[in-house]
Amino acid sequence: MPIHSDIAIEDEGWDAFDLNAICDRAIIQACAVLGYEETAELSLAFVDDTRIHALNRQFREKDKPTNVLSFPMDGMMLGDIVLARETIAREAETQGKEFEHHLTHLIIHGFLHLLGYDHLDPKNASEMETIEIAALAQLGIDNPYELNDLGTN
Repeated sequence: MPIHSDIAIEDEGWDAFDLNAICDRAIIQACAVLGYEETAELSLAFVDDTRIHALNRQFREKDKPTNVLSFPMDGMMLGDIVLARETIAREAETQGKEFEHHLTHLIIHGFLHLLGYDHLDPKNASEMETIEIAALAQLGIDNPYELNDLGTN
């Protein structure tokens, strides 16, 4: 795999999941859909709502927890992806999704942000969603946008 991922687990609730396998599958599939073959690195931090709330307030001036944050960088280090377990669990339950499927989607979503994709306008959002849907389909995961609104912010 051309992408090397470093994983940091800051919340023990994440210990129930094989995060290395989930991350590898998500990133490999996103790269395959994109035709991305460059050698690069990224880090993923698996945190709780308290930690992501503080980051969201500090960097986005939003005083609430969120599911995923991406911090792009330049060069070989693509950046950091931060994911909040409690928010992801609540969303998965509310939207009737399997936790690991929702997590996989958010990893792909965060990865695309590191590569410069965004969803600020309808055209860009559609392009980003199309890539996410294709990558998830290759993993046997249903289109998350047909199930319910993602709710990323």
